[in-house]
Amino acid sequence: MIDWQVVVSSAGSVLVTLSGVVAGAVLANRSQKQHRTRDRQIDACAAVVAESTRVQIAIRRAWKEGGTVDWTAWNIALGTIWLVGKPPMVSAAARMDEIFWRYSAQFTRRESADEGAWGTVRDLMEAARLDFINVARDMSEAGGPMSEVPVRRPPLPGPSGPPDSSG
Repeated sequence: MIDWQVVVSSAGSVLVTLSGVVAGAVLANRSQKQHRTRDRQIDACAAVVAESTRVQIAIRRAWKEGGTVDWTAWNIALGTIWLVGKPPMVSAAARMDEIFWRYSAQFTRRESADEGAWGTVRDLMEAARLDFINVARDMSEAGGPMSEVPVRRPPLPGPSGPPDSSG
């Protein structure tokens, strides 16, 4: 004769174990997706920061030495942040892009020869970059806000300083 109490108890144990395995797999999968998304966002933010620095230097070089600015990598970085970034990241990147586009023509077309004008625009670019960095840090839970961009540059040339070629 079959002991139904043993069968029911065993079947219940198997169902509880299987439920635990399925629940664990679902939670692990969700966690893994969150980590991949976060990693993609961090990579996209790093690309925006790197390319914004490159573009700023290229604008200054085009102003001082002639030539053009290659916007390809910048546009790719922006496209990536639009794909994987959270809305505050996208908004901060858009503000930076707006500043680049609004002011770059006067320097790339060499319409301005004034270091003071460059200093003002450079400060706007760097303030927008710092805002983006702080939004990205907040979204990625990297820690508190930063107060400086990750570039140490010499002061603009003036009566007491040498010419600045780094931007």
